[in-house]
Amino acid sequence: MSLKIYKEYTHNRVKLVTGHAYSFKYAAYANDPSPIVFLISTIRGIHPNTGHQWRLIQGINISYIPRADRKRFIEIWKREMTYTNARPEFSWEKIKRQFPYIQHGIRRYMLKPNYYIRDLREVPTEMYEDIIIKSWSKDFSSAIKRRVAASIKGFFTGWRR
Repeated sequence: MSLKIYKEYTHNRVKLVTGHAYSFKYAAYANDPSPIVFLISTIRGIHPNTGHQWRLIQGINISYIPRADRKRFIEIWKREMTYTNARPEFSWEKIKRQFPYIQHGIRRYMLKPNYYIRDLREVPTEMYEDIIIKSWSKDFSSAIKRRVAASIKGFFTGWRR
């Protein structure tokens, strides 16, 4: 079975739908043990080139978006959710076109083993402002800003990655 991208998927009796926000506790974290994620897609299957099995969700972690842009992202996304009756078309192409600064906030989370993702719950649209306030203390965007600044500096000084 090759890789398949799912817009709707059920994990631990919670239906994951593209474009909706979810909070959970993640056991295999690097920086953020309790991420708040806007789901892009669920990817399952065997990679055709490597033969490795993929079972993961891909989404935008709100903690990796710079604080100045979080509120604007949430406002635009709430509008998008109301226009589409909570069924937005959420894809990488749309994200790049509409929100180019968010590409560094995209993270992947493993679905298997099941204990990696605990306390999975959907965040209602009405609670999005509370998400911003709750996530204000967590900010991993400074590392991303340093990475982007280093690549820009490298471009002007002739250093290439």
